[in-house]
Amino acid sequence: MRKLIIDERIRSIEQTYLEQYFDIIKIPLSSEVYDEISGHSDIFYCKIDNKIIEAPNAPIHIKNALLGKAKVRKKISTRCFI
Repeated sequence: MRKLIIDERIRSIEQTYLEQYFDIIKIPLSSEVYDEISGHSDIFYCKIDNKIIEAPNAPIHIKNALLGKAKVRKKISTRCFI
């Protein structure tokens, strides 16, 4: 069964439905980012092809995931990337 990484704040009715189709991995809230997005999986994890890349400070580490280089933070960088 495929895995699904979700916010721990998911409602039980939604979780029950999703458990029919996925193995659920709930991620805990993180103090590394703003409260509003602290449990959003897309902040810490990214899937490219069939590989998962995770931020070094991800709330949980996924087996066989590749470790990214940059930590997720609240502060926006002032450097220009253009």
